Parts: sequence; structure tokens; C-alpha cells
Amino acid sequence: MDRPVAVDAMGGDLGCEVAVEGAIQAFNEFGIHSIIVGDEAQIKPILQNKFNYKGSEIVVHHADEVITMHDSPAQAVRKKPRSSIRLAYELVKEKKASAVVSPGNTGAVMATGLYVLGALPGILRPAIATLLPKVGDALPTVFLDAGANVECDAAHLVQFALMGNYYAQVALKKERPRIALLSNGSESSKGTDTIRSAAVVLGQLKELNFIGYVEGRDLPRDIADVVVCDGFVGNVVLKAMEGSVELVVDSMRNYVGDSVRGKVGLWLAKPLLKSLFRDKLDPSSYGGAPLLGLSDLAIICHGSSNGRAIKNAMRVAQDFVREKLLERIEQSLVSLEEGVSEDPIHDGVWARMGMRFEKKKRRDNV
Repeated sequence: MDRPVAVDAMGGDLGCEVAVEGAIQAFNEFGIHSIIVGDEAQIKPILQNKFNYKGSEIVVHHADEVITMHDSPAQAVRKKPRSSIRLAYELVKEKKASAVVSPGNTGAVMATGLYVLGALPGILRPAIATLLPKVGDALPTVFLDAGANVECDAAHLVQFALMGNYYAQVALKKERPRIALLSNGSESSKGTDTIRSAAVVLGQLKELNFIGYVEGRDLPRDIADVVVCDGFVGNVVLKAMEGSVELVVDSMRNYVGDSVRGKVGLWLAKPLLKSLFRDKLDPSSYGGAPLLGLSDLAIICHGSSNGRAIKNAMRVAQDFVREKLLERIEQSLVSLEEGVSEDPIHDGVWARMGMRFEKKKRRDNV
């Protein structure tokens, strides 16, 4: 039987009730067992009194401390060893849980994961991979990094592309996903030195289907399956898209507010619009975003995640564990090193990448 999923109940904006609700929904719909990590005095009454749950498939693991959205991630890891996110990771490390799901402080989820679990061999930095909806019936785009790493060099972007490739194979069932770098134009001359250097290396990796650059306006189009950028740009893109959806919804309400025809039309279209926002535009329908690159699996949810989002994040976590996503990512790095050198650190592919980047920089500065 699959190990339970550890759910950080204390880090989100909406309190521990949504974690309990999501865990119950995940068990009822998918049969997923869970360990809810947090303040036992708050969680148990919600389980027993509000949801009348008395089974053994969902257990509570007490945590004395909470890392808030305002805490410094680096300091919180050291100063709060009994935090809910820290103990959730410890359960995974001890093989008592298969994955971590958390709607908490993104920086703390990443920093704690690296501290407790460490990164996969060869991975320089983990990245947050999220799914972006596309127009029509096209499958969503795997978009990374969505905010874990504000500053990245070319080697980081190449690794993000490798991890995104295997994520797309598992999540989207794409045998050969189309990989692209996000840039300010589709021409090969566009982009920064970092982006152009990453493109050179990606173009030489035969196991990747690298198609070049895409622009921001291409993200909702069916052009690429995986789009790679640094975490600063990625987070700005996500927040801009969230704001755009709010603008459309708010504008619709304002335009139909004083019109009888508009109100009737909106009433008639309400079931379709509700389905559209629930199934395609609502982030909770996709669950959370995996933090790819850790030695075990972690799913980061939005801070304002509801029970549905937690439930779907747990479903995603279980699917990735069963599909052995991390093992496939690790093997992809190993295969790049095979036959190259006996010393992958000094003479392997990442060292060769570094030399290529430096050579290209020198050429560009001449």
C-alpha cells in the first residue's frame, strides 16, 4: 500500500480547516491516506466535530511551531525545528510518508526541503513547476521556475528544462514534450546572455525536443509543452495572469450590472462560465506545483488554497510517486554523465556547460 501523504496544516492563509477538509476529500475520492501535521488541539476537534471523522486513514502529527508567511525562510528553518513544515519533511525522510503537501511560505518550503531532504544528485537548485491553462482543449503548459529562484544562470535553466521534460511526460502523458525558453522575442538573437547560453546547450541535448524561444503572449497558445524561465520572471508572469483573470471577471460584472439583457445573458451562461472557471482557470483544479529537484517529493499550494486544492495536490503527489517521477529525473542526469568522465563534478556535463557559457560570454564581449 502507498505510504500516506504528509499535509502541512498550519502554513496557509485559511487555517488548518482546509487541510483537514482536503485530506478527507482525498481519502473519500481517491483512497489516499494522510498525516496532518500541525497543532493537535486545533486539528482533532475539526476532524471529529465538524467532519465527524473517526477512522484511522487520517492521523494527526502534532507540531508546536508554525512558519508564517512573514518569517524569513533561512531563519525559520534553524529557529523553528518543531514547525509543521519541518516535521512533515521529517516524516518523508523517515519513510513514514511519501510526499509533503504545503500551502505555506514558499521560501520556507524550499529551504526546509533542502535542509531536511537535500537535492537530487547533480541538481543545482530545485524549481517550482506549475501548470498554465491553454486556449481550447489543449493540455496545459508546464511552467518553471514559478518563483523558487529569483536569480538563475544558464546551467540552472538547462536543469529546469530537463526536470520539466519528465514532469510533462508524467503529468501530460507527452512522450516528447516541446521545450522552450521564455524570452522577449522568438528570434535567436533575442534574450539575455543567460537565455542565449542556455539555448546553445539545450539545442545540443538530443533527448530534449527543444524548439527555441517563446514570448509571453505564446503561453496560452499550443506552441510549447514546457516553458522555462528564472523564478523572478516566472512569479511575475503568474501574478499577472491571476490579475488578468480577475480583471475579466470584474469587467463582466460591471458591464452587465445595469443591463437587463446583460443580466439575462449572464444568467443563461452561468453554468458554462462556472464550469470554465472551475475546471480550467481555477488553480485549485490542478492541485499544487511540485518542487522539482528535491530528493523526495514536495507539492507547494497557493497560500489561499481551499480544501479542493489540497485534495488535488494530494492526488498529484500520489500520481507522481507511483509514476516514479523523481527517479526518472535522476536517471536523466545520470545518463548525461555516462561515457563522459569518471569525475562528473570536474569533468562532467555541468562543467562542460560552464566552459561553454564562459566562452560564449567572452565572444559576446569582444
